[in-house]
Amino acid sequence: MQVRNVNRLDTEQLSALAALIEAATQVDDVAPLSEQVLLDARDGLPGWITTTPPAHFLAYDGTHLAGYAHLEREPAGTTTAAQTTGRVATAEVVVDPRYRRHGIGTALFRALEDALQEGTLQIWSHGHLGVARFFAAREEAASVRTLWTMRRSLGADAQPLPTFELPQEFRTRHFVVGQDEDAWLQVNERAFVHHPEQGQMTRVNLDRRIAESWFDATGFILIEDIRGPVPVLAASHWTKVVPPRDPQAIPTEGEVYVVAVDPAYHGMGLGQMVTVLGLGYLAERGLSEAFLFVEGDNTRAISVYSQLGFTRTGMDVMYSRYVQPPVRR
Repeated sequence: MQVRNVNRLDTEQLSALAALIEAATQVDDVAPLSEQVLLDARDGLPGWITTTPPAHFLAYDGTHLAGYAHLEREPAGTTTAAQTTGRVATAEVVVDPRYRRHGIGTALFRALEDALQEGTLQIWSHGHLGVARFFAAREEAASVRTLWTMRRSLGADAQPLPTFELPQEFRTRHFVVGQDEDAWLQVNERAFVHHPEQGQMTRVNLDRRIAESWFDATGFILIEDIRGPVPVLAASHWTKVVPPRDPQAIPTEGEVYVVAVDPAYHGMGLGQMVTVLGLGYLAERGLSEAFLFVEGDNTRAISVYSQLGFTRTGMDVMYSRYVQPPVRR
């Protein structure tokens, strides 16, 4: 078994990674890598938090790709949810289910440590699987962050969505590509000022998602304050119709992708209103279920989503471990 470190994946490697992801998803019933990692792997561009491309680690058994790891390094001195200082790196790892408990994950983990050399290594466990919990305990990695998955039905038997009236001198409309990007990014940054990823979204990150085949501006709903001479963006709900794994299948799931409310408009109920508008749009599309991701310690958001009929169905966990350089002899 060998581990290769590359700065960019070629077509053959991307194809092998897609097969690896599908194998893991079928067994675990959860995607092993986040959307951002998949975009980084495909495009070879910087991720959320750096201006340099991430590193890719490929573990091979002969010619078969048995494992993959993605590493993104934060600038020195950056602090994150782990509340650490110095060099911090965030990683995601997937191992072919047929090769688990065969040292593939350990080899990738050691390669990540060698690349970081010294600092805090944070690794996401999507779905909080037993194999990840076992590995974290063995490596004495601490849980520092949780991300809940919450779902609700959109079918006829689902909890009815609440009705509301928009405050006077506010209006709704759809996102317009080529017009609303800068205003939305400004509100998104203010709304997620303490969020380690979402608050770091750049125009490049946004444009990459707008270019995706799933992007639908009609499902990107804005609420504007029109009391002044120029409308001001107050809140938004970016929805996503999730492409099915089988390209021939009909989509059934919609995601509450990003709900952002400018802090200047907190306390007006705009977050719940724009969320309901987006859920109504997803229901009109004929989808049977909606889901979302929310920080496990965001009790305010969890309360709002629970009132709208969402329940927790899964959890991702970030583990953290400090990496020390080897002692010179």
